[in-house]
Amino acid sequence: MNNARRPAWVDTLSQAYSVRKKNVVVLTGNTRDLFPSPRLNAFVPLEQLLYQELREKFLVVRMDAATGVDFYSDADKAELLMVCAQYDKIAAESQRLGDVEEIIASNRHNPLPALVLLRDISEAVTKIQAARTSRLPVRPLCILLQFAGAVFPPADYDRLSELDRQRLVTLLQWIENPLWSTGQNLLVLVSDTRAELNGRIFAHPGTQHIEIDLPAAADRQLFLDENARHVAFEKDAATFVSQSAGLKLTQVLDLLEVAASTQSPLTKTDVLREVNTVLEAELGDIVRIKSPNHGPAEIVGNDAVQHILRGIFTDCDAAETAVSGILVSGPNGGGKTFVMEAFAHESGRIVIELTGLRGSYFGETDKFFEMLLSRIRIFGKILILMDEAHTAFGSVHRSDTHETERRLAGNLIKMMGDPALLGKVLFGLMTSRPDELDPDVKSRCPEQIAIFDAEGEARQRVVSALFSRKGITLAEAELEELVARTGHFSMRDFGFLVRKTLAKKLPPLDVLQQWQASSSIALQRRFQTLVAVQHCSYRELIPPSLQELTPEVIQREADVLRRQLMH
Repeated sequence: MNNARRPAWVDTLSQAYSVRKKNVVVLTGNTRDLFPSPRLNAFVPLEQLLYQELREKFLVVRMDAATGVDFYSDADKAELLMVCAQYDKIAAESQRLGDVEEIIASNRHNPLPALVLLRDISEAVTKIQAARTSRLPVRPLCILLQFAGAVFPPADYDRLSELDRQRLVTLLQWIENPLWSTGQNLLVLVSDTRAELNGRIFAHPGTQHIEIDLPAAADRQLFLDENARHVAFEKDAATFVSQSAGLKLTQVLDLLEVAASTQSPLTKTDVLREVNTVLEAELGDIVRIKSPNHGPAEIVGNDAVQHILRGIFTDCDAAETAVSGILVSGPNGGGKTFVMEAFAHESGRIVIELTGLRGSYFGETDKFFEMLLSRIRIFGKILILMDEAHTAFGSVHRSDTHETERRLAGNLIKMMGDPALLGKVLFGLMTSRPDELDPDVKSRCPEQIAIFDAEGEARQRVVSALFSRKGITLAEAELEELVARTGHFSMRDFGFLVRKTLAKKLPPLDVLQQWQASSSIALQRRFQTLVAVQHCSYRELIPPSLQELTPEVIQREADVLRRQLMH
């Protein structure tokens, strides 16, 4: 590890303390990982890295809700007990600390008394330093509090339990005391996400928040140099480094160890499987990495749509010409998702699918978006797909929208409007009801593409191509009759008809004597088609029969159908 240097966030912590005089630091993000330690010439957990970097200047003490107050070495413990004993010699009887070792042992699983003890010890250290009565220099105290969200959970006072409220008030009184703010002691709170920690801590002027990013490519390469000497790769190590973006080093180590023990080369499939496993574990079942295996060549028809989408994806390669999102609308079964996945495959972007935002993560939206953004920052160019996007979240403008849903919509809108993400992140929103999308979302999707059912000769060409791709040739008269008898069929319905024809080993017209796609949603599809016309940026995509209608006629028919469908 000759090229190792301490992580940049450690430098930020040092500057926050020494330059900005911040004596409460909150670390969030990638806190459960390995980090390069130049002092130990190895990759170590966060606690060990911090201890090595801080031990020369500070007397380091750790605490969490499960094990209470503890030390990283017996020497540190002995030094702290000696400082406490010295303080008791000069303190008034009512202010003496007493048997600190006994208090620590008896409150191993009781965070509130442990916090009170640490507060009293920090004040004792500050007073001894000010009095200069010690013959030996007294180092300032650094308290490293792990799993801080378990000790100071997020909520207003009236929603906290009595114990949680007492712990929070104890901390706030402690760090707002001039004895703390003017002293040299340091408190480091570690939490996976900012949303898991009480917001009043961040509001304190002496607090500095530092987000620890997932390992960058240089970190992963250095880690690979140290740990992959006996591992083979499907392509090469550089490709693996690129593919493993979004993984912690601990997760990379798991992949390396499995590959070494099985003597199998590490493949892209192995990496994607691990990324999906991690995302599902950390973000629930609403986020997954997709790897579409079909491209635009697999799309039947929609030539104009393909031409427009190819141009949009090209424009989005550069921030100067990129848009935040593409809105793809059209009636159910038209192939919206298939088309977008095809261009996602061609673009080479990492594809993230968001589903079930309301049901799966209701009430935890802040934590979810914080963790999602940490992944987005480390991934390369990303396409975020949302199918049936109108069901994903409510409107920020409607009075009946729940506060949690309003935050969910607000977070998505904020992401879509972030100039720093232009070119890097592209949203692909597919929906049959774009009219139900929040207007702030639609305004961030200037590219609005509509996919309609083909008409006339174009419909015949599409149907013929669907069958011919499966080796079924239709005579001209057979094709005309087939199209005439399937006027209400969607592309999805035709796909099923092809499969049915192959299974039955009968001509398609004979299959239609036995099976027909249901017409139960014909009114819904007509309504969805009219709404798609209203949300289409390109007139050339609109079928000829609909181009003849004025916007007023389309609106009137849509209103009539909307009322019919509501009954």
